[in-house]
Amino acid sequence: MNPLHLLPARLLLPWFAALALLSAQAVWAQSAAPAAAPATVAAPAELAPYGPKWQAKGTGTLRFFGFKAYDATLWLPAADAAFSFARPFALDIRYATTIKGRDITNTSLIELQRISTSSPEQILAWSKWMETLFVDVKSGDQLVGVHLPGEGARFFLNGKLLGETADAAFSEAFFKIWLDPKTKRPELRAALLAQAPEPRR
Repeated sequence: MNPLHLLPARLLLPWFAALALLSAQAVWAQSAAPAAAPATVAAPAELAPYGPKWQAKGTGTLRFFGFKAYDATLWLPAADAAFSFARPFALDIRYATTIKGRDITNTSLIELQRISTSSPEQILAWSKWMETLFVDVKSGDQLVGVHLPGEGARFFLNGKLLGETADAAFSEAFFKIWLDPKTKRPELRAALLAQAPEPRR
């Protein structure tokens, strides 16, 4: 069953608007070049409770028709740590434009539907939670999501706790939007992981 069939009518219009945004994001991803993040960049202070020596693995910029949408950095808890969903990590997004919270939710929901193997009912529950989590962001805002394996995820906006969940399945599925091989943004994924991008098929 498609999760769209379970959504109330008030959510359908934002879904279709998000489809246009998602198509645009494919263009954004084409502008994200892989580059290792500078070792001198300080980790966000909100990561301190989860480890003392966070290091930037890689960083990338997402652009929309030449305009910057955001810079993203993947943080790992040690300089020699390899990325894995079985280990803690953080995704740090620094916005360069205004994005509505509902657009963040709806676009994330479309990607969760595409990538996740969870049931339609579970994805619907996630959509309702994300509606309470994500707020409008503007240029200069910093959103940090911390993946805690087996524990869930925590989200911070401009250094303050925005929300948290103990749903470990949601945490992994959500961050796969950027970090799974099936991501719609392969160049950005390669940049975050400091890898050479795979050829487009």
